[in-house]
Amino acid sequence: MKTILTFCCLFFSLLHGKTYTTFFGDLEIEEQVLIDLIECPAMQRLKGIHQYGVAYYTTHQEEYNRFDHSMGVFAILRKNNASLEEQISGLLHDISHTVFSHVGDWVFGKECQEEDYQNTIHKLYFCHSGVEKILLAHGYTVNAVQPKSPEFIMLEQPLPDLCADRIDYNIQGAYYRGFITKDEALELYSDFRFENGKWISSRADLLSKLVYFSIFMSQDCWGSATNYACSRWLADAILRGIDIGLVSWSDIHFGVDDDVWQKLAGSNDPHITRWMQMLANPGPFHRLVSPYEATLMVKFRYRGIDPLVLYDNAPVRLSSIDSEVAHAFTTVKEKAAIGWPLQFVR
Repeated sequence: MKTILTFCCLFFSLLHGKTYTTFFGDLEIEEQVLIDLIECPAMQRLKGIHQYGVAYYTTHQEEYNRFDHSMGVFAILRKNNASLEEQISGLLHDISHTVFSHVGDWVFGKECQEEDYQNTIHKLYFCHSGVEKILLAHGYTVNAVQPKSPEFIMLEQPLPDLCADRIDYNIQGAYYRGFITKDEALELYSDFRFENGKWISSRADLLSKLVYFSIFMSQDCWGSATNYACSRWLADAILRGIDIGLVSWSDIHFGVDDDVWQKLAGSNDPHITRWMQMLANPGPFHRLVSPYEATLMVKFRYRGIDPLVLYDNAPVRLSSIDSEVAHAFTTVKEKAAIGWPLQFVR
């Protein structure tokens, strides 16, 4: 009788939904459109796209990928009762990332532009990856779930505000980098709420750790001189690989990081070999110098956050009640605008 009961419970569960594990805990999903999207090849591919792109192979080896991030964003939106359309948008917002994430900006000449390459091809990617077919089968259009939609203010907000996207990559990133513990990450996840069009938390102590993490990553990973140099070298290697038929444009758009990396690393082409050697040990090939000696001044996109915290029962910027946070935030923001004085060494 117990075996039959267990089987019936399992069958009922399979019939009515599935359970998916995210960084923030298990999610019970009943909506078939969500199940189909999570399990489609285009979403599963994101498990092979590292969140920090080339930095995974050089300076930041956290085991954190675009699938983990997308599921985290989805979990945050779902917990806070976002519309199903916005949940779908959050789930799919990074699906068009090329291999090595933002190295694609370099490959396609978008490295100095405000809009990332993956955003420019988002709709097109839905069509070529099979996602559009899934959406249409469930009564949704591509336009209805675009992440840049002005209606999806839980998912996207301008800096320095938080949004579901920014909340996830700062919480998960801060955990993997040791800025917060897993318990603190879950406390923040539970505490965040969306009110009057803004994300708010009551935990100033934990928010300050997120701010310092976002500042650290802005100058040490995403915007570092090393990441600039490595992104440039890897893009050159990829373009050379395409020229000689080693890799294809399909590999770039629909492949995964490790496969393309291994193709480049195993190449006998002298140009690619040189760039891969530089990536393996970037230190000797670039250095920070005085502005007068610099090959170029590398400005970087500042992704520091200044979240809203509940203070005396009212939402205020964390920087307005924490002078140390305010100073750190402003210092690196000014540094980003000036740029790194970078010199390449051959």
